[in-house]
Amino acid sequence: MQSKLNQLLVFPTSRKVREFVTNQKGVNTLLPTILTIDEFFKKSTYFENKKYIEEDERFLYLNEACKNINLSKLGISKTFTQFLKQSNYIYRFFSELSSEKIDIDDISSNDTYEFYTEHLQILKEILVNYLDILEKNNSIDRVNFAKYYLINKDFLSQYESIKIYFEGYFTNIEFDIINEISKLLPINIEFVYNQYNKKSIEKFLLLGFELEENYKYEIDLQNKTILKKQNIKKEKNFELKAFSSRINQIAYIKKSIEVLVTNGVDPNNIVVILPDEKFSSMLALFDNENYFNFAMGKDIYNSKLFKTSQAIYEYINDDEIKNIENIKFLNLDIKNIDILFKSKWNSLINKESFNEIIEYLRTIETNRELLDKFDETIYKLERIIFLSKKTVLVKDFFKILLQKISQISFDDINSGKITVMGLLESRILDFEAVIICDFNESLIPKVSVKDKFLSSKVKSKVKLPTPHDRENLQKYYYERLTMNTNYLFVSYVKNETEQLSRFATKLFDIEIDENTYDNQYKHILYTSKTINHFNEEVILDIDLSELTWSASSLKEFLECKRKYYLNHILKIKEHEISLLPKGYELGNIIHKTLEDYYSQDKRAYEILIDIFNKNRINSVFLNFELEIWKRKLEDFFNKEKKREIEKGFKVLQLEKKFEIDFNGIKLKGTIDRIDKVEDSIWVIDYKTSKNLTVSTKKTFESSNDFQLEFYYLAVNELYNTNNIKTYYYDLYNNKLIEETVIDEKLLRLEAIFKEFKTSNVSFDKCEKLQICQYCTYKEICNR
Repeated sequence: MQSKLNQLLVFPTSRKVREFVTNQKGVNTLLPTILTIDEFFKKSTYFENKKYIEEDERFLYLNEACKNINLSKLGISKTFTQFLKQSNYIYRFFSELSSEKIDIDDISSNDTYEFYTEHLQILKEILVNYLDILEKNNSIDRVNFAKYYLINKDFLSQYESIKIYFEGYFTNIEFDIINEISKLLPINIEFVYNQYNKKSIEKFLLLGFELEENYKYEIDLQNKTILKKQNIKKEKNFELKAFSSRINQIAYIKKSIEVLVTNGVDPNNIVVILPDEKFSSMLALFDNENYFNFAMGKDIYNSKLFKTSQAIYEYINDDEIKNIENIKFLNLDIKNIDILFKSKWNSLINKESFNEIIEYLRTIETNRELLDKFDETIYKLERIIFLSKKTVLVKDFFKILLQKISQISFDDINSGKITVMGLLESRILDFEAVIICDFNESLIPKVSVKDKFLSSKVKSKVKLPTPHDRENLQKYYYERLTMNTNYLFVSYVKNETEQLSRFATKLFDIEIDENTYDNQYKHILYTSKTINHFNEEVILDIDLSELTWSASSLKEFLECKRKYYLNHILKIKEHEISLLPKGYELGNIIHKTLEDYYSQDKRAYEILIDIFNKNRINSVFLNFELEIWKRKLEDFFNKEKKREIEKGFKVLQLEKKFEIDFNGIKLKGTIDRIDKVEDSIWVIDYKTSKNLTVSTKKTFESSNDFQLEFYYLAVNELYNTNNIKTYYYDLYNNKLIEETVIDEKLLRLEAIFKEFKTSNVSFDKCEKLQICQYCTYKEICNR
């Protein structure tokens, strides 16, 4: 008869398992069997004549379950690429209901859920379909796990007892399993109880255990007794600092490490916690000293495979010069890419094109570890695409592929002594020193996708974990992490968009310092560069009367001669690297819409909006404003219709370019629109600005804007008439504003141009500093 092993140890994470094994290396004894909690549940249960499905199979089954369902009412897209990402919302919802032993009908019968009835009915229909598909395929996942699991007595019979180091939360199903096992052999559970994990501990309280907050316990679940009770250590050296730049937190992390090591702390006993694990790639860039080992692995963003895939995707979607140059920089054959990718981009993916693309990418990469993980990813993706029987375009397939590739990570084998990890990976681990960065409201608490479909009120009513419960559990993890540490360093970003997490006031017994500390630390990462401002006097031998002037260049010259010099003579242009739209982009869309509209023979609101929709650009920054302008165009259409009835205008010219001579000086420009109204010619200039100002008898002498005067002179020459009226069309407020001081401003323009006939011009900086506020060159001029 096989003798029993003494004890099975169960830890919450594989990291804790490795730590335990490492600490036992110097001990002359046989190690007990050690499992993670996930492994424990898998080995302690089994199913008769059924198989546990993989992630790709789950997607296929869910996809089939939703085949004839209107998902748009749930805010979920049926397009293949979107559903691949959003199907997880549905699955998490179903798995949570099953894990907590809640029937979906229990929710729909609850009177607080009346508002969600339609959503629930759709979800119930999907659930019924999904369970039916699982049944037909003899398959198991978390959604139907509770119905079929059996306790694996053969596995458990190997051990005399089990000890579980509990961190987190047991679902009702998990607790049922543990209770059933405790009837077969002793189970001891070690845990910490504080104010934040009451939801997790209440299951023990319901069994009759009398527990106090702020203690560490070991209990015997089989005999319902407390074996150990230990007070929690609270005191520590604590520091909290704010930074306006996220990167400067890295300088603070490195300085904190220096302080800790100087104070005798073993680097192996220091941990850096990242609420956003993606920040690890930034931290790695500055790890010149090789301080860190990354528990989450290192990303592949610098690999040939990822760089090539991303470069191809960006080039085909937008073949602007920077993307073409990137292809050349990576030594990729652009003709080959055009044949293999671009020519098929909008075609349906098939096995042949799929294999061609995959084989091409495999030949690019040489790292064996990465290729193995890539092959595993491709195997799953191939099943999803071709077994789903969905029509998928090459461009959609490649978008999914790029997303999947970006999720691959390398094991950090050439690592330093200081561990970098996410919060969940730190469970039950103890460190002498803890450094936490990004302690911001945008990242802490982390929002769960499980809360997408149900309100907190409903979740509380049917005894599902609420967002508040999840927040408290996260607080518990942070409290537990810092409980036994001697040193705690916390940083966060403080600027216009970021603020300290509300958790800080709950977890940290310290007065919040509102100052930012970038200047004290940033020198650790980089040396600040001093800008050399351009302050020299600029005097040129130039005849301004020989130049060709537009109204905008003249305005620029009159407002600030230095700006004119930098822009038009040195031709220093602004770098276009911002994702934000330029100020002129909205105006361009409206101008182009009105030009196209008045080029049509027919006039109708539907035509106007159709043209607008074709001209609008897809920008998240402009979408809101464009929707507002869609309504303003309706007001414009109605006003123009009424004006046409009353005045009977006829559009003569649109976007009329001109170049004329005025007292020996060349003027140029483009007139938005010229109308004939009865016997007069109307010059119309569209304006989209919210705050349009026009010259009056009191202000014209200080005006630098001669746009309508340029247009007046051009139309006078074009049509040989003085019967001209000049208007700004204030599109924002939907009104025509006439230039009433045209004669006075023409006289002033004549006087300005007389002064241009010189050969000695000083390009001084302007005296009105408010002009510099939005100037492209204000940094050069130190304004």
